[in-house]
Amino acid sequence: MARHAMAAGSAPGWAAGVLAVVCLVFCFDVISCDSQLYGAVNKNVTFFTASSTPVKDILWKKRKDKIVEKEENFEEKVFQPFTDRIHLNSISGDLTIFNLTSSDEDEYEFESLSVKDSIKFVLMVLEPLPSPTLNCTLANETVRVQCRIPEPYSSHIDLIRYSWNCSSAQCKNGSESSEVCVNKKDALSRTIECVVSNPLFRNASSIVLDTCVPHGKAKEAPKLTRSPSNKLWKRQGLLLVTITADH
Repeated sequence: MARHAMAAGSAPGWAAGVLAVVCLVFCFDVISCDSQLYGAVNKNVTFFTASSTPVKDILWKKRKDKIVEKEENFEEKVFQPFTDRIHLNSISGDLTIFNLTSSDEDEYEFESLSVKDSIKFVLMVLEPLPSPTLNCTLANETVRVQCRIPEPYSSHIDLIRYSWNCSSAQCKNGSESSEVCVNKKDALSRTIECVVSNPLFRNASSIVLDTCVPHGKAKEAPKLTRSPSNKLWKRQGLLLVTITADH
């Protein structure tokens, strides 16, 4: 049986949801595979059963806790904390959860007399990605740029991926690290962009590499000169201190 899942509420230009089969076996009628599903905080997510025929006696559970139950010829019964937050398609068995919170993250299971085996989904709830912060340092002839997710963001850091956009070879090679090194000679007047992404969101920040490289020679300290006429020390034409005294 083919099984599908979809999430709503992702950033513009990105897919509404991402489905990843996380079991390492083929899905046959006698084997129940878990489907990885991503949802966004405060948005909606729908679990699709992909049933080709109407289903009877529906039960959705979060782990061992009931979410909604619909027996044939009876009204559906919704359980806390999902009251007023779900919609059940009583024909297909599809379940939609509204206004997602981080506490909704868990394993979900669909059961029905019309389905030989239960269908399981693993839901992960993600928060929108903030703009990353960029810092750069110069060592010898190399400019090192570091890309960081600002604190206190902590929503599934392990799912965050990094990529870089710039004209240097280091960026073109597709570095996926949170930092990249660029030759100093390639840094003048050029911009480097760090892109952070997870299965639902994408954000980016950029920095002008020229700002990482100091320019010009250090200015020499002003010289002190002595005026022989009045025996005073002068600095750039300003009177500083008298070095003689009347006797």
